[in-house]
Amino acid sequence: MAKFCIHCGRKLEQGELCFCQGQKKDFDVLEFLKGFFVKPIDTIKKYSNEKYWKLALILILIFIISFALFMISFIKNMAYGFLGNSLIMHYIPYFQIFIMMIFGGILYSLTYVGFLYLVNSVLFKGERNFKKIVSMYGVCIIVLILSLLISAILMFVNETLGIIFMALGFVLHTIYLYNGIQYLGVKDKNKHGYIYLCTVAFCILFFVILSLFLGIISNKENNNYIRGNSNYYGYYN
Repeated sequence: MAKFCIHCGRKLEQGELCFCQGQKKDFDVLEFLKGFFVKPIDTIKKYSNEKYWKLALILILIFIISFALFMISFIKNMAYGFLGNSLIMHYIPYFQIFIMMIFGGILYSLTYVGFLYLVNSVLFKGERNFKKIVSMYGVCIIVLILSLLISAILMFVNETLGIIFMALGFVLHTIYLYNGIQYLGVKDKNKHGYIYLCTVAFCILFFVILSLFLGIISNKENNNYIRGNSNYYGYYN
């Protein structure tokens, strides 16, 4: 019968004593940020642990907000580039856009983590601890948070510079995610690339299908609206 530590939940071998309490200390934000930039791979390894899954959730939430803020900055600056000081800019529904981007960020995060669990844990027989996968994803997203926030500010200086900085942050985030896969239980390194590729492919396929589905619904509603107006004006005339 499997034995688990009552403090951190780590699976223990027969007769093994967990050392988690001996190494337990308060989380240091500065140490975490410093480690992520000085020794990023070692930091990803350290925090890709189920006991840090709550920290990961906080980071994912910050990412979602950062993404929404970046999109607001992007839309505002692009609109200014096209419309200048036009009064139309004041009627852009920024709050509605912000809420939509929040839901978009939530959907993206849930989709990626869900497919990563499916591919890594089910298809490739890796780590089945969902909290550990959330922890790995959350710790790797810190670089994307910083790039989005900095890019949102740079957009007010130069739109192209802001987009380039955001793209570079996304590339670095991708590299960190790829390296983080090695800590999710699949020991054969030859399979890590396939895990990442399949996860991304499933995410793209999901969003393509979702876009097509939403497009069909939108077209149907527009057709019904046009048909309804046509019937009304035909009857009126």
